[in-house]
Amino acid sequence: MKSDIVNPAAPASAQYSKWDEYVAIHLMIQAGVAPGGTAVNFGHGGNGSFSFLSWHRYFLYDFEKALQGYVPSVMLPYWDWSDPGSVMTDTFLGPNGNAANNNVVERGYFAVDKPGAGSNPTPLPAWWPASLNGWRLPAMFPSNFQGGLRRQTGGLASLPTVNDLRITLAKTTYSEFQNVLEAGDVFNSNPALRTSTQMHNGLHGWIGGGGSLSTRGHMTSAAVSPFDPFFYLHHCNIDRLWAMWQTDGHQTEYPTSGGNTQHHRNDIMYPWTGRAAGYGTSAGIASSIPMPDYSALGPKRNVDTLDFRNAFGYTYDTLPVIGIGLDRTGSMNGLTPDPMVTGLPDVTKWEAAKRGVSAFLQDCETVQNSGAIYVMAGIKTFRSLSTNEFTPVFGAPTYGLIKSGTSFSRATFDANVAAVTPGGGTPLADALTHVQNTLVEPPFGGVPADEQRYLAMLTDGVLTTGSPMSSIPDGSLNRTAIFAMGFGTGLDVDYATLASMVAKGRTLATPQVFHGENAGTIDKFFSNALAAAIGFTNIFDPVLELFEGEHTHLSFTATSADDAFYLTAQGMDFIDKNWSFTLHGPNGQVLYGNQDSHSEHAACNHCCQTPDITARRANGRLSMIIQRGNVSKACWVGHWELMISYKARQLDKMMMPELGELLFPVSAGPIKGERYVRLLSRPAARKATRNILSKSLHGLDARAVSTNSNNREACHIVVNIYARTNLKLNLELGSQLIRRGDELKLTVVNDITLGSIRTQSSFARLISPAFDLNEVLPEEQVMELVKANEKSNRFSAKFDIPLLLARYEKEKKGIDFIQDEEVKVVTHNQSPLHIHHAGTRVKGIYHVGIVVDGLYFPEKQEEKTHDDHHAPADTPADEAGNFEAFSRLLTISFSVA
Repeated sequence: MKSDIVNPAAPASAQYSKWDEYVAIHLMIQAGVAPGGTAVNFGHGGNGSFSFLSWHRYFLYDFEKALQGYVPSVMLPYWDWSDPGSVMTDTFLGPNGNAANNNVVERGYFAVDKPGAGSNPTPLPAWWPASLNGWRLPAMFPSNFQGGLRRQTGGLASLPTVNDLRITLAKTTYSEFQNVLEAGDVFNSNPALRTSTQMHNGLHGWIGGGGSLSTRGHMTSAAVSPFDPFFYLHHCNIDRLWAMWQTDGHQTEYPTSGGNTQHHRNDIMYPWTGRAAGYGTSAGIASSIPMPDYSALGPKRNVDTLDFRNAFGYTYDTLPVIGIGLDRTGSMNGLTPDPMVTGLPDVTKWEAAKRGVSAFLQDCETVQNSGAIYVMAGIKTFRSLSTNEFTPVFGAPTYGLIKSGTSFSRATFDANVAAVTPGGGTPLADALTHVQNTLVEPPFGGVPADEQRYLAMLTDGVLTTGSPMSSIPDGSLNRTAIFAMGFGTGLDVDYATLASMVAKGRTLATPQVFHGENAGTIDKFFSNALAAAIGFTNIFDPVLELFEGEHTHLSFTATSADDAFYLTAQGMDFIDKNWSFTLHGPNGQVLYGNQDSHSEHAACNHCCQTPDITARRANGRLSMIIQRGNVSKACWVGHWELMISYKARQLDKMMMPELGELLFPVSAGPIKGERYVRLLSRPAARKATRNILSKSLHGLDARAVSTNSNNREACHIVVNIYARTNLKLNLELGSQLIRRGDELKLTVVNDITLGSIRTQSSFARLISPAFDLNEVLPEEQVMELVKANEKSNRFSAKFDIPLLLARYEKEKKGIDFIQDEEVKVVTHNQSPLHIHHAGTRVKGIYHVGIVVDGLYFPEKQEEKTHDDHHAPADTPADEAGNFEAFSRLLTISFSVA
């Protein structure tokens, strides 16, 4: 676009590019003229200038369409106003200017000289236009801004805070919202409503930099600010925040009166006036760069910009849509095979499933309250009696923005589902189609058509009625990423059907098929589905057992590639008062919880802003969003620590988990001891898994040392930590269809958009079935039991498969249901980390936990791996200090047929 000359026949000194033309448009509308000769700034003006949002929305749309004339798939990204260092690379937005040369940018693609020429050391890419000698503003613009791009960003502490965004999004009228978003509210007498910056206005100066009148950056001037590509990312974020505010009940809101002239709902936006007379500009630049002729578009009014999805065909990744299908069939009356707690009564699978959805909604509310993301969701239960029944939990339109205190909230779900009882058959294919058609597709009219949406199906068994799964072609729900979980034993869950459900939609890098016998797997399932929908990646997900009075510390790392964390911790007794949580950031500062705990850690001494924490507590669950915002590297990068205590009056009994315990996936079930026979004992008489004495099987089969609390009540806690990050590691199976005897190949796939990594060490633990469960109960008998359960409206011990397995386990005293082994993680000749394993001899569900530790190099572009198994890498002298430690703990489950 910068090399595309609009007037090639003109003298060289009078030529301007298509990019320059957009700079001029932005200047000319600020000196606009309306019918009757009224002077109007159509796009700015602060209080009462309502068109600030609508004019720039259409301007961004028009600019993006122009860009797509060169690269059809290109889309404008947004900058979320956090540390922009990761995008200020030579090959993206470019760095700051040279202070010794009037702040002119001298490196990268937006430098005064083209790459490889003059002072620009950036290599010249093959696609660079031959006629473009550098990023320079031509002579028809103000003299003090002609020439190279100038930029000098300010300190991170001067960026808008996360709380500034929350204050803005909480405004209840359009005029308030527009004014605060454009200019901030730094003089508000109420500190709770006062922003720390001038928001949009202040950021123009923050990017451009101060200095003398002749050296300040282009972003500081409304006359030339679009010359800096930062302008478009900055304004896309403003548009994103407006879109989020609209989603929160303000979709059609726009003033029809008040404010400034030509800034009302039905007013025309210049220059998109069609053939309406009386509009123009008094800007002098119009004689050199005339306003383009937009008459063929017809008049564009402010109101035309409100429905951005239909009008312009876009949305934002902070407005995800997810539908939930919840199995309400008779087999959900069965017992949860592994309650994960001693001393409390057993619960049915239906009760555990309801708890899982309630926790999911609590997380959605926390996300919304953080101001980061607004989740649109709906929930339907499904079963088949005489006909299929698909029952919405929320009132019309059955889906909405999940927000505390509204009709689409955790409290509403809990109240509406409390009296619902299970019973009937399992029409999985019909339910999948129904949830897709009534909860996933309808929000926002289903547009844009290419928007990725999400669907999570929780079932406890197999398809027993209705259409076959084959009636839905694979890939036919291609806009939807489907997550499917089977809640039950390896006998009554059809893993192939779960995989088939997922195959109907879009495949993601994260696990989408889940199977487990405990409520902890339900927690993992819903947390994973939400994390994927909101753009977060799993980094750490251990499950631990604590005795009464114990506490533990879980450490995770943050790098400069990470922007935010989504953290959940679920006590499996679901009793809030039993649990205490404290979060320490780098430098030991307490960011959440009891400020008096562990006082030996030094505080940050207010040396910098602290990360923003949004947290909610209920039912033994901590839901938390941690955002970096404008925090410096010193208060973000490093080791974080979550301290968890269970029924502890004082912190004297510290349980220190071993690596192998952390690697044991929650979906693999009990780490030691009896698997089902516990269900035949009174809850109070059941042994904690840490009280099971057994010989160590391998180098990772180690457990935490005793705190002399083993005679007390025990309970598990499931922790999930996800990151919104440019440093993504995922586990990828070599084949989606693994048969007995096939070699297992599992690869750690790196998705690193900025910088590079060097892995230092990696360990893995594999949990596999010891024998085929169908040797205990043949498939035909299992189906008879499932159908008998479906006909029942209450729990029946006679038909309960976990109880039948418990009786078998009691009879075969000492039988092992699982095999537990350490597997090697290897790399050869710079290949990605991977696992080879030939031991897939038994049909069933396999589980793998793997930890990867390494170094992240923010500035390096080439990836480096280490060929020694578990050997630390040496750091070259030229990289000393320019790296950040990272850890990832990843788990995956898969089926062997």
